[in-house]
Amino acid sequence: MSVNEANIQVIAIPLAEIEPNPDQPRKFFDGAKLEELAAQFRTVGQLQPIVVRPAGDKFQIVMGERRWRAMHLVEGAATIEAKVVASVDDENAFIMGISENIGRADMTLMEEAQAYADLVGFGYQAERIAEMFGKTVDYVKWRMDLLNLTTDIAELVAEGKIKADFAWYLSKLTPANQKVAVTRYMKGDFRTETDASTFAQALRMKENQEGFFSEKELSEKEKEDKVKERNQAKSKVDQVERAGTLLDELAKLTPSELAELFEGEVGKHLDAVERVRKAAAEAVKKLRKAKAMSEAKQLTVRPELEVEPDAEEAEGEEEPGEVEIAEVAAEEPDEAELAAAA
Repeated sequence: MSVNEANIQVIAIPLAEIEPNPDQPRKFFDGAKLEELAAQFRTVGQLQPIVVRPAGDKFQIVMGERRWRAMHLVEGAATIEAKVVASVDDENAFIMGISENIGRADMTLMEEAQAYADLVGFGYQAERIAEMFGKTVDYVKWRMDLLNLTTDIAELVAEGKIKADFAWYLSKLTPANQKVAVTRYMKGDFRTETDASTFAQALRMKENQEGFFSEKELSEKEKEDKVKERNQAKSKVDQVERAGTLLDELAKLTPSELAELFEGEVGKHLDAVERVRKAAAEAVKKLRKAKAMSEAKQLTVRPELEVEPDAEEAEGEEEPGEVEIAEVAAEEPDEAELAAAA
């Protein structure tokens, strides 16, 4: 947002004569971060002025509310350096406020989603919003999808207890199934963020009756064939476990020992193990989705949302691994896009 420099002057304004913008898109201000900024003010002073506009007998903040709040924590501070913008309407003031806050680590996902939705209320299209803030159109739409979350789940997202990718998948579910997935999530039922997102995907498929097990009645011959297929699959898994044991033994050897053992053929064996690794990674993705589908299909209970995990279950719980969404539908974000949106 550009402002005509001729309309700007920088002056020291009493803190008491400045008020925040009630339409400021950012609602949460981390107390610890404010204290850090206040400490910087005490040491080196204010490096960047805030931006305000006249509002009756006072001034209203356009950009810099965090600095204004931090200055209140500085002992003896009575004024703050500010650029006074003579002519900025409500819409442009709002856009400037968003521009300052988009991308800040302490702007919550829900604040960002609401800010984009408010711009839509001003008449902006997602394409224009994306262009204004250097985002993709899909990013803007995915963020606004979060506004479909129930109020209690949206609060968990705003508090950082639910991450962006899982939150997006939740937003595609009915309110009842949102609570099903979040209840399990808060209890620690999922080993990773990927498992949680995959389970939410499976619930969505169940809602749409997509990709689930066939309900048709099998003939006796088909039942026999199904039993054979299951036995063959179990046998293959047993072989995979044995192969895993062999790979564990290889992994215990040092590079020097491996070079000596496989002299002249290290590359060939490396290629073989690499093929196994890729196949295993693909099988893990599909088995993870199969597990989620099986669990989702069996669900019939609609439990109430449990905001906090039980103390005993939460104790010692490991942090979730990196997000790795498996086999998303064409209209859904892929792994790289979700990472960029996080």
